[in-house]
Amino acid sequence: MAVQILTVCTGNLCRSPLAERLIAHRAGQRGLEVTVEGAGTRARNGMEMHPETQRVLRGYGGDPDGFSSRLLTPALLRGTDLVLTATGKHSSVVAELAPTAWKKTFTLLEAAAISRANPEATLGDLHRLRRTIEGAELDLEDPIGKSPEVFDSTGAQISDAVDAIVDLLARSEK
Repeated sequence: MAVQILTVCTGNLCRSPLAERLIAHRAGQRGLEVTVEGAGTRARNGMEMHPETQRVLRGYGGDPDGFSSRLLTPALLRGTDLVLTATGKHSSVVAELAPTAWKKTFTLLEAAAISRANPEATLGDLHRLRRTIEGAELDLEDPIGKSPEVFDSTGAQISDAVDAIVDLLARSEK
């Protein structure tokens, strides 16, 4: 059965769409069964991915076609196996909307750091290992309204984190 992943940021235009599409792309390349969707804590439904995010995504081999933003709701959190947020504030919003989701909610950088620090860890180990990476910077900068270089930098962070998360997903399928 496919792992259900939800990526979350503010507007669902930059960070969460990039993570969503890169996870789906790279997991697919490795033959992993995942379903990845995204949402925003303050998103307007039906918006296109930010043009700079589309550019960055294409640069990493991803496809922005067919993307449409949507607002985070409790219903979107039901049935998810992993919620990956852009920042700790987004994780807090997830916990407010669905209090039981906190055990499966991590910032993207937090989940990646746990995966790297614990090379045998699987998806089921994430919650238990949460405290193994304290002190790290776990929030992604919001590139909206900033230069293309900021989009590139945030994109590089997301791309790097996605690799560690896809490794974690691959270990979880064994």
